[in-house]
Amino acid sequence: MQKRLIALAILAASVSVSSQADIIGATAGAYMWKQSWEGDVKAGSQSIDMNDDLGYDDETGKSFYVALEHPVPVLPNIRLQHTSLDISETSQLSRTFTFDGDTYTNADSVNSTTDLSHTDGTLYYEILDNWVNLDVGLTVRMFDGEVRLAATGRDSSIDIDAPIPMAYVNARFELPLTGLYASGLGNVIAYGDNKVTDMTLALGYELGVLGLEIGYRNFDVQLEDDNEETNVTVDGYFIGLVLDI
Repeated sequence: MQKRLIALAILAASVSVSSQADIIGATAGAYMWKQSWEGDVKAGSQSIDMNDDLGYDDETGKSFYVALEHPVPVLPNIRLQHTSLDISETSQLSRTFTFDGDTYTNADSVNSTTDLSHTDGTLYYEILDNWVNLDVGLTVRMFDGEVRLAATGRDSSIDIDAPIPMAYVNARFELPLTGLYASGLGNVIAYGDNKVTDMTLALGYELGVLGLEIGYRNFDVQLEDDNEETNVTVDGYFIGLVLDI
């Protein structure tokens, strides 16, 4: 009798684990992003053009994420993503301007860095789950960056480190029997003179638990704080791998 109870307990546990495995899922991905930078920044009365003044052009960044979906209906799922988004350049100035109280003059050699790297924490609900998958939720984006200029005897910067709440939408469209899919992800917020829009479009091919994606990402940020302004657009194509368990 005791052996039979033990056998039944093991069977029940196996069924429970198998059932949970069917409804608990994890997705992880990573990609390389070829970034094109443009825009301007200001810490004072004059705007500084990232291309004409600072010599910015292209850069390569990385992004990786992990998402966990669980079977509890009232609790949101969770997604974490980190994006490396920074560029550095040395340029010879052709005009004079001020930045954060320092004056940079014509013919100065200026070392500059703009860092918009950020980490997203997202809580979301799965609204549709068939050949169309739709998730909606809320993202809190934590910037840990700055804009810094340095020349002989001068070193000035503005910090970009505020948390920003954003609406989150993620849709995926399966092409049945092919392994192909298309997806789109958006994080958006606008308040006053501040606006952040981050859109990603991708095409992917999935074989088993592993997928390959190619896509395009456009990140646009407009932030204003007193006499400090950041108006930057970073966009470009990416290629990455996805693991769906």
